[in-house]
Amino acid sequence: MAHATPVWPQEALSNHELFFSEGRYLPTYLDLRARSEAGDETARQMLSQFASFLGDEDTAVGLDERPPRPSVVPPDLDGAVARDAIEAITEAARNTRIVILNEAHNVSGHRAFAARVMRALRPLGYDWLAAETFTPPQPDPLVRIGAYARGAPFLASYGYYTHDPVFAEMVREAARLGYRFSDYEQRFDQRAPEGADAAAQIAAREEAQADNLIANILSANPDARVFVFVGYSHAMEKEGRGGLWFAGRLKAKTGIDPLTIEQSMNWPAIARENDAPHVAAVLTRFAPEAPIVASKNGESIASPNYAGKMDLSVFHPRMAPVAGRPGWLTADPERRRVLIKVPPLNEQALIQALPMAEAAAGLPSDHYLLAPGASEATFFLHPGRYFFRQETAAGIRPAFGALSVD
Repeated sequence: MAHATPVWPQEALSNHELFFSEGRYLPTYLDLRARSEAGDETARQMLSQFASFLGDEDTAVGLDERPPRPSVVPPDLDGAVARDAIEAITEAARNTRIVILNEAHNVSGHRAFAARVMRALRPLGYDWLAAETFTPPQPDPLVRIGAYARGAPFLASYGYYTHDPVFAEMVREAARLGYRFSDYEQRFDQRAPEGADAAAQIAAREEAQADNLIANILSANPDARVFVFVGYSHAMEKEGRGGLWFAGRLKAKTGIDPLTIEQSMNWPAIARENDAPHVAAVLTRFAPEAPIVASKNGESIASPNYAGKMDLSVFHPRMAPVAGRPGWLTADPERRRVLIKVPPLNEQALIQALPMAEAAAGLPSDHYLLAPGASEATFFLHPGRYFFRQETAAGIRPAFGALSVD
């Protein structure tokens, strides 16, 4: 008893560990930005996606955009027609049990559109939401999305891209509407053998995803109607570059012809001159004020990468910011515009609104970067009660106020 107790050495937390253990966004963002500016290509790729979590669209969308190559020819839209995307999706979704929508992982606005699709599908009997990003079973025990229910804290461990408050809010709203949830991503034991080439790795992952969605939802729920949210090519139901992807394999295994929708290649660039030729052509031709699908002679107008491989292709309008926030966020009829006073700081801060019912256990419902010295902040929130706080490079400051949104 008289001997001194040894001091156990501690390890410094990495920014990645800090992010997941404390819900700290800003240190990771600043670190990725600094490393990217120093020439770290891996950090640059991660920054584009992570910036979308913070609402930094100039970085998320604009970081790697370039003018299109002159050799890329825009589609001929003579005789083409357009219609509201939600109306087209709702009409087509009546004739199937599975709707698959893709996203680009650096575009938060794609998640806002997914929320609108989710909302529109519920009256048709769609009652399951599955997402590629939901965390699958791990070697160590981990809470999975299937445990999430209305009113419970939305945990960081439920997924990765769900750290975007727009994505987290979509899942919260889905729970309020009565959806159930499932992961379906490839497990560790389903990976291709070590040393397998890229084609084999893709095939193993797509096969595993299809098998898991069937096992986790369809086998036990033969009447289920499922909305699946994926990234990029996973929504292709016909074979393309990389082989046969998730949607195509799911179709072959179940005999269900899913409604497949792509939007990942159709987002307007930050700089108009950097629009992809097919995007520029559609936006010029139709000047949409809301998301649309376009077709000619019954064929969907799409990115050359996906033409003929998915059922519908959604084009998003270019929208001006409102009060420093993205126009697409302000266009959601379920959100309320809220202007609040904030304690001014002499440094950049991430202003966050969190659900009061979840306390600090849940992810933010909305947040964005505020310039040094700013004393006001505009949020777009669903009805509910929230508390507000500021995150700086040094840490999360105590909450400074609460508000009920009618």
